[in-house]
Amino acid sequence: MTSEHRPAAVLGAAGLGALLLLTGCAGAEPADSPAQEGASEGEEVPHGYVEGAEETSEPQSRLVVADTDTGDVRVLDLITEEVTELDPVADVDGITGDGRFAYLRSSDHGTTDIVDSGAWTVDHGDHSHYYRTGIAHVGALEDFAARGAVTDPALTSLVDEHGAARTLERPALEDGTIEPATAGPQGSATALPFAGRLVVAGGGSDGRVRVHAREGAEEDVLDGTCTDPAGAAVTRRGLVVGCEEGTLHVTEDDDALHAETIPYPDGGARTESFQHRPGSAVLAALSTDGQVWVLDLSEPAWTRLDVSDAVAVNAVGEDTFVLVLTADGTLRSLDPETGEQEAETGLLDEVGADPAPTIRIDTGRAYVNDAEAGVVHEIDYNDDLRVARTLDTGIAPHLMVETGR
Repeated sequence: MTSEHRPAAVLGAAGLGALLLLTGCAGAEPADSPAQEGASEGEEVPHGYVEGAEETSEPQSRLVVADTDTGDVRVLDLITEEVTELDPVADVDGITGDGRFAYLRSSDHGTTDIVDSGAWTVDHGDHSHYYRTGIAHVGALEDFAARGAVTDPALTSLVDEHGAARTLERPALEDGTIEPATAGPQGSATALPFAGRLVVAGGGSDGRVRVHAREGAEEDVLDGTCTDPAGAAVTRRGLVVGCEEGTLHVTEDDDALHAETIPYPDGGARTESFQHRPGSAVLAALSTDGQVWVLDLSEPAWTRLDVSDAVAVNAVGEDTFVLVLTADGTLRSLDPETGEQEAETGLLDEVGADPAPTIRIDTGRAYVNDAEAGVVHEIDYNDDLRVARTLDTGIAPHLMVETGR
């Protein structure tokens, strides 16, 4: 694997603000945790210690980008502005991420290449730990093209366009190997790690949602139904899954899982993906008929915003903006309840359609990939959508995910 570093060109004002892994915080890691390995016997292990990683005082945000024309892959460090070049992925046409790893899909080859961005956050609720390590190409799944990813400290679930899941051992990924999980159902169902178990949907025509233990045994059947699952996200207010009949919302209370179905706005459309800032419980989506929808899980309810020609959306969080990019290259910030426009800026001179640009959001900035210009725009969404930096990745960044958050 060839890797080289070079500074990314920066135009305009510099600036950068300060994955959610849902895990509790109870002091040092358990005695049998891999995080303990390498510590001397009798030596107290520092709280949050992760072997082989450097703990830092702030998030180590990075962007993983890919060029669908050439297959080139780059990792841009948003703090140092260094670009790391990885070997190309042939016929790459999609990307998804889980806060640390990027999964690059080649639909033609039916494969998924896995890149460790070397940056991640562990969220303990009242505080977080930030880590960085080396960037690496982990390997490839040769018979699975992932379109979505949901993870926790034990398992990573990748889901393809048909809703079938492939579960991988998370600690093995972190060690640089791909190891299929032996626990839990495999095959045509969507199986998603949540609250220490697997939530399984789409395994039958009845739409029943089942809960499995990590060892594989079925534990429960939830009240909600979900047929044709597509798209999922984990938030502070639970797991959401896009289904034919509405959005499945799974929550935990006193170690028991509960589910309800949140109806879609009238019109017959549905969602197939969710966009949100890591840790936030407000999500945005482009519906299958191109409408901008916003889901506030504190309600919970969907709101449809009146926006024409939207090509990308994302939600900053509770009581703040929804960002929408329209086909004319204009980025807009909208009130998530009323749809009233707060600010706008002309951002892209030309908007590609296949794939369309994306908006990635963290706690201080938003990032919009501009493949035609060969750059990524860093946006201060709290300052009237000011362009804080323009970052050159060295390739046409058709695909992009952010990690380290």
